[in-house]
Amino acid sequence: MRIFALETNRQRLIKRFCYEEDGECVVLQTGYHTLSFFFAMLREIFMTILFFSAGLTAWIFDLPMFWISMTLLLLWVAFVFFNMLKAYIDWFYDFIFVTTDKVVLVDQTSLFKQEIMPIHIEHIGGVSTFTQFWDIFPFGGICIHLKEGIHGKEISKKYVPNAREFAGQISDVITRYQRRNHGKYPPATDAPATQQAAAA
Repeated sequence: MRIFALETNRQRLIKRFCYEEDGECVVLQTGYHTLSFFFAMLREIFMTILFFSAGLTAWIFDLPMFWISMTLLLLWVAFVFFNMLKAYIDWFYDFIFVTTDKVVLVDQTSLFKQEIMPIHIEHIGGVSTFTQFWDIFPFGGICIHLKEGIHGKEISKKYVPNAREFAGQISDVITRYQRRNHGKYPPATDAPATQQAAAA
């Protein structure tokens, strides 16, 4: 289902970038951890409690509740609801998928904005990981190091579930691609080596 720029069908997005007729296939895919949604919602949770407390105070002091509740509702919709919707879309519909030829980053931040970045395997110099929140939770960040002169130096994504394993699988895809295309796309000598590094 498509709602303006938002595509809710993950498989339809994958088919746009995975050319099965050329032998390309999806190797792995992942969304983002639920806690990314929770941390993005902290401000909205606090403001919701604040608006509810204001309404409860008005009710205790027997103030005209109709106008106060309508005002609080409008303020909540304007300053909280749309941010909650954005955070939900950003968490639920964003994902990363890896094919035998490319890594694709899907970023859908609202009903009206969609950004999809396909990165061909031959442009990736290496993959590393970094920890978040002292590595207490089962997620972390991955960093895709691009070869010099291609879109910048690196692309980072946080809240990736089992980040070390995911980065390791990407590294394996890169290795298999280089072996399969040995001589056609030789690995660059100045590119950072494929690695998995977790910050202490």
